[in-house]
Parts: sequence; structure tokens; C-alpha cells
Amino acid sequence: MTEQSFRAAIERILRPLVRAMIGRGMSYPQLADLLKPIFIEQALRHFGLEGRRMTDSRVSVLTGLQRRDIRNLREQSEAPAGSERGHGPIPRLVALWQGDARFRDPHGAPRALPRASAEGASFESLVAEIGRDVHARTLLDEMVRLGLAVLEGDSIRLVEDSLVPSRDEAMLLGYYAANLGDHAEASAANLLAAPGPGPFFERAVHYNKLSQASLDALEAMARERQLELLKELNAEALRLQRSDIEAGRAAGRIRIGAFVYRDGVRDKGAQEESGT
Repeated sequence: MTEQSFRAAIERILRPLVRAMIGRGMSYPQLADLLKPIFIEQALRHFGLEGRRMTDSRVSVLTGLQRRDIRNLREQSEAPAGSERGHGPIPRLVALWQGDARFRDPHGAPRALPRASAEGASFESLVAEIGRDVHARTLLDEMVRLGLAVLEGDSIRLVEDSLVPSRDEAMLLGYYAANLGDHAEASAANLLAAPGPGPFFERAVHYNKLSQASLDALEAMARERQLELLKELNAEALRLQRSDIEAGRAAGRIRIGAFVYRDGVRDKGAQEESGT
């Protein structure tokens, strides 16, 4: 891999990130201030020499930052290691509703639940599964507000396609950071691995020279098939998680994603050839 090709790859990755930054009011100087401690953190965490102390001089060589900046930032505090934070009770409740057989119909879909029931599954019993300190009525009101659930008489139905409600900014940003961040972690590990297949599965199908109708058909197919697979994975992950917690071996985490991106119909002079 040449320096020029790597630079081109980084530019391609950065464009949508910079667009998001500009759209959210982040300036270049703010980004530069944000990047300095991240450069230092990654150098310290991943590029030390075995048996040798990581000096400011070596960090400077690796990052291009001046030693005084490195010294000041290290003295202020250890560079923050991105912590994995949850997204609150709603995503956990949706995952449980979709993955636990008690809350699904015979076809495997999340079934409408009564608000409360002395026997059998109900919305209140579902909420109780994720924590006794969560109030069912408060959670229901928020899910209805976000378009995640609808009231049908005395029953509550889950709206499955609204897993990341656009009206909830905190949840949307949480998924933006977690999904894109973990995908980038997997890609970086694959890129920096020894020649050959990387440690993480990462594949995509990509075609151009398609009509609008073809784009619509492929997107619909991808959404349907990927959503079905994610539901199956969610149910199996829930089963394994419970088993691992009970056995006292619950230490790791995994994120399995799916996405679709489409661009407008390309001009006839497009350079990229069709293929996977």
C-alpha cells in the first residue's frame, strides 16, 4: 500500500465525517484540539515497544505532535479511552421484546402485549426484565412519543422498523458513534493485520450503472433480509448472554451490523465498473 493510496482512502472516509462536523457546527480548530489527545492515546495504547517505557520523544515521532503538547496533555490526565456506554433502557427493551420467545408470536415476530397481566407476558413484565427501577408507564409514554410503539386498545404493539428514532437526538448520536466506531475498529484491525484475511468479517456487495427501479428493488431486498438476520442474531445473542452470565463468564462484547447505502443514478461516464 502506497502513501498516496492510503491518503486517498482516508480522504474518502473523512468526507462524510467532516460533513457531519460542519452540519453540527464543529470547526477545524475544534477538531484539531480533539485529535491531539486521541493521537497520543492511540500511540500509547498500540505502538509501544515491549520492555521499554513510552517516552514523549517516541510519541512525538509517531504522531508528529510537539513534545511540549504531549507533555502538557499527559500531565493533565491520561488520554481518555473511549468507554462503551449504553443507550438507556429502550434499546434493551426492544432487543428483549424481539429476542425472547415469551414475547414473540408463533411466527417469531414481537407480539402485541397487554399493559399488565396477572398471568403470562405483558408490557409490565417485559419492563421488569430490564430493571425494577424503570417505570413501565414512563417507558411506554416515551416509546409512543418516539414512534417505537403504538397503543391498540388495551394492547401495545412494537413498531419494528423504528429502532433508532430520528426524534431522539441522544439515542441517534449514541448509535452513530457506536456503530460507526466499531465498524472503524474492525476495518482498522483488518487493515493493520498481516497480509491475508483480517481478524474480522467485513464484506459488501457494490454495483453501479443501475436504474432507480433497480436501486429500489435491491434496497428493499437488503432491508428485508438483513433485518431478518439481525432478528435471529438478536435472539441467539440474548440466549447466550443469559447462559454466560449464569456461568460467570460474561466478559466480552460483540456488535454485528448491517447497512445499505445508495447513490443517485450515475452518469454514463462513471469510471467504476460493476462488480462485487
